Amino acid sequence: MVWLAVWGLAVVLNSVPAFMPPTWAVLTDFHLYHALPIVPLAIVGVPGSTAGRALLALGSRAFGARFVPASWRANIEELVETLQGQPTLAISTLLLSTLGPLPSNQLFIAAGLARAPLAPMLLVFGVARCVSYVLWVSAANSVDRSLREAPGPRTGRWQVVVVQLARFALLFLSCASTGAMFRERGGWRRRGAPRL
Repeated sequence: MVWLAVWGLAVVLNSVPAFMPPTWAVLTDFHLYHALPIVPLAIVGVPGSTAGRALLALGSRAFGARFVPASWRANIEELVETLQGQPTLAISTLLLSTLGPLPSNQLFIAAGLARAPLAPMLLVFGVARCVSYVLWVSAANSVDRSLREAPGPRTGRWQVVVVQLARFALLFLSCASTGAMFRERGGWRRRGAPRL
């Protein structure tokens, strides 16, 4: 029953477009407070998160034009245009976004709006997430163990404030104009070709 809850939560967390906790954090909770082993957690979490991202992409394909604001659509369309022009950039972007702790929801919303083929994206996503879940849950486990063994006071108020500020900064970065970042870097033209 607990494993079904892990899978179901992974589906829900990854099918909602924004403002959900990262899946690795929920898997960490199951590891720390329910004593579930890390590798099986990753193996159960990956199909759930992949199914959730597939639902997100299909939902944005079906209903995205109605609900996604015009400014977001323009940003997403510019990102998709750039990535479609550079398949190597598309794969590396997907790998980097899925291996790191930042959300990849905008990539799947973009794929849905652009009607991009989902199977290759979901395959890369699943493999990368399996690796990242093992890494991030292991890292969180090490941090938890270190904090439990450390002498002195636990988390103070100022640390909570710093963590909240860091979360808002990450949220701001994930909502920043991707197209503007490509243009400001000067590395990509409108059609997605690299400048020589």
